[in-house]
Amino acid sequence: MNERKFFYGWYVALACGIGLACGLATVLTYTFGVFVTPLRQEFGWSQTAAFTALFLSVLTITFVAPFFGMLVDRLGARRVILVGLVLEAALVASFYFQDANVLGFYARYVALALFGVGTTHIAFTRIIALWFDRQRGLALGVTLAGVGIGGFAWPILTQWAINAYGWRSAWLVIAAAIIVFGGVIVLLVVRDSPQAMGLLPDGDTVTRDKDRSAKPGEAGGATLKEALGTRHFWTMLVVFLLIGTAVTSIQVHLVPLLVSRGVTPMRAANALSILAVALLFGRVAAGWLMDRIFAPRVAIAFLLGPIVAIFLLASGASGWLAFVAGILTGLAAGAEVDVTAYLVSRYFGLRHFSSIYAWYYSAYSLGAGLGPLATANAVDRLGGYTEILLAHAAMLAIATLLLALLPRFPADRAA
Repeated sequence: MNERKFFYGWYVALACGIGLACGLATVLTYTFGVFVTPLRQEFGWSQTAAFTALFLSVLTITFVAPFFGMLVDRLGARRVILVGLVLEAALVASFYFQDANVLGFYARYVALALFGVGTTHIAFTRIIALWFDRQRGLALGVTLAGVGIGGFAWPILTQWAINAYGWRSAWLVIAAAIIVFGGVIVLLVVRDSPQAMGLLPDGDTVTRDKDRSAKPGEAGGATLKEALGTRHFWTMLVVFLLIGTAVTSIQVHLVPLLVSRGVTPMRAANALSILAVALLFGRVAAGWLMDRIFAPRVAIAFLLGPIVAIFLLASGASGWLAFVAGILTGLAAGAEVDVTAYLVSRYFGLRHFSSIYAWYYSAYSLGAGLGPLATANAVDRLGGYTEILLAHAAMLAIATLLLALLPRFPADRAA
């Protein structure tokens, strides 16, 4: 009886998902909004002053990500990830010593971005792109769903630790979780490519005539310079800048927004966790669909959700409608990172995948830094969220139109 063995790549995808759940992008996004309230209460910082830390962190990621992308292509993703997780945990633990000096707060977040960027999607998506081809969309969805798992766990864990031990010790709890869950699992399970274990992508038993048959370092596709010379490279860059600005603003501000409307901090944290669960389902669903439907069309469908969510929040939603808004936003937040990695692999191949993908991660990160800070500033000046939320809806509408203009994939890299 000739039974096909379970492909080890799926263990890698799951392990990468757990590692990504403990990575900088997830921890930063889903703990900042929970920590910001007790920190402001203790030190008297304004909302704009506090959110400047997030902006500086994301701005740092924006500039260093392309360099880390090249580093990942040269050294291998696994090594970069493991070093990054250790440094991330050490810096998270250092928040235990935070005092009223907001400059120290800024310095820690900048250092987190500088030394933790290797734990982001830049490295993890390269591993998955090398392990999978025909099922790349689904595999990316499984891995990137780790952000949803982390996004569900971090707000609840953080708020629980703050309630039980205070905000200082809560940072230590998070640092320990990063090492125990992220570091150990990546170390034991993840390998850079199937060839490192004598396997082929997708669990194939014969070599195929596509990029997936190449060895690491010999994968086909465009160079970074060639990618920069295409129109769709820049169209996609604008798209993910706009999505990063709008979607991340909703994610980061959901807890402060609901608390400002009289919702208890724990219930607001639960709303953020619901958003993260929706993100999980959004990533798996988007990945599965992209293996079957032209990826930009999948992205357009998922972007309609946060536009509806924004109008719900702008109209004053604070009860169950706020949870609906969180679900709709989470579905889109889940789809967008799947789409970015998938589009890069299909349009430009794997030869310089991380170097090219890092540009989109930088664009998304820039939006993720500018959006929440601009939103905080608008709230301080206008006294509410309505106007800035509507501006975010307009950004998402423009992004959907640009996605509709993207060309078909090159024939040699189509799914």
